[in-house]
Amino acid sequence: MKIAVVGKEIEELKEKVKEKGFEYNEENPEIVICYGGDGIFLIAERIYSGIPKILVKGSPISNKGHETKIEEVLGKFNKKEFEVQEIKKLKAVYQGAFETRSLVGVNDIVIRNSLPTEALRFKLKVKNFEKDFIGDGLVIATNYGSSQGAYFYSIARKEFEKGIGIAFNNITKKQESKIVSEDNKIEIEITRGPGVLVADNNRDYINLEKGDKIKIFQTNEIAKRIILK
Repeated sequence: MKIAVVGKEIEELKEKVKEKGFEYNEENPEIVICYGGDGIFLIAERIYSGIPKILVKGSPISNKGHETKIEEVLGKFNKKEFEVQEIKKLKAVYQGAFETRSLVGVNDIVIRNSLPTEALRFKLKVKNFEKDFIGDGLVIATNYGSSQGAYFYSIARKEFEKGIGIAFNNITKKQESKIVSEDNKIEIEITRGPGVLVADNNRDYINLEKGDKIKIFQTNEIAKRIILK
């Protein structure tokens, strides 16, 4: 079995992987160990998309990492004492005046104002709901991205198991968060910018201006998280 490590203390973990009889391989791994906080999983998924990943707690602020020694993690994996959680990703397709781009998120897609002194104005359309908003923006989340510690939860204060979550970030008129079914397409039009479009903790953001349109929907791309028993 070929294993790669993403995160902290990589050199030390490399040796422990080899000691347990696994092959350390960063080029073509079959399993990826994510060591650090919850954000390491998101980074690792961008590097090794679709490859199963084990989250190991290497930071006190990690909410989803296994709080156990790496030797025990590898031992449980060897004994097949685990299950695999499949997480369907979200895709945002941006249509600007001069280009079309896309971003993919495991946790969430975020649209927000780029200047803290200026609110973003946008129109949201989904299913039978269509409304104009003024505020800091939106967080569109997967069920995985609705858990405690994630951006959606910090606004909505709730988790969900199925669907796509929409949380309204500091808007001028009260609007409860929404959970829509997974087959919905969420459409946003910027009516006054500037703003930014981001996915997870990816620093490859897209600048938004008046007239730009974004479509957000669930893709068939899947992230795989190994949960030890």
